[in-house]
Amino acid sequence: MCRWTGDQRYMRPVEDAVQNMENASVTYDDGTLTLTFQRPRNTTDDKDWAFTDTDCFYFIFPVGGGRLTNTGISQHVNTPIISSEKICISK
Repeated sequence: MCRWTGDQRYMRPVEDAVQNMENASVTYDDGTLTLTFQRPRNTTDDKDWAFTDTDCFYFIFPVGGGRLTNTGISQHVNTPIISSEKICISK
């Protein structure tokens, strides 16, 4: 289930009204929970970033995540890591 956060508060993201994540899978191996998925580079969803060949973004990586609950994953325990450089998603 796709989620997003629209403000700067430290909270669990709300469910995204437009679900455009495809081919999602979750694995748990040696204490690490990994989610992989695909989505279009431009979803036309105003809550998503459109990836182009020229625009690059800082990415936020959640680490030390929360517990699994009936509604998904709870708020992460550790502060997320922000990429030190912008990352480009190109064709």
